[in-house]
Amino acid sequence: MSDEKTWPAGIDPREALAEVDGASGAMVHSTEAPRGFMLALVLVMSTVMALLGVASWPILLGVGSLGAPLLAWYLLAMRARPKPRPILSHSGPYMLYAFLLMLVMQAGRFWVPGSWWEVAAKWIVVFAICWYAMSRMRNSAIRNRLEDASERPI
Repeated sequence: MSDEKTWPAGIDPREALAEVDGASGAMVHSTEAPRGFMLALVLVMSTVMALLGVASWPILLGVGSLGAPLLAWYLLAMRARPKPRPILSHSGPYMLYAFLLMLVMQAGRFWVPGSWWEVAAKWIVVFAICWYAMSRMRNSAIRNRLEDASERPI
């Protein structure tokens, strides 16, 4: 007796599994921070890192103070979203990208630009690597949360 005959008429188990997988993926995506927030955060971080050593402290603090509206935006956006289920432990790739992010921030402190074109080059490099690391951290956290949910007993 084949497996297809054991299911009631009109129910395809593959379609049902695909629907459940899509719904769980959508739920996990809805609990993460919006990509727009991450982009704005990386823009502010890379601008502060690029101007470090070139601009005065009041300018750096002014640009850094843009983090306050970002924090308010994050809190308001996440208040309307469902609460994420805690992850037991972050995955290896997540920690690798977090380490890359910290390494870029530290290496950015060592690179003191001498002219404005070097500031622009530093900003591009820091922004590109930070955006790559943050987006990969987000994808890794989503993947880890989905795998963790699949392995937990109900």
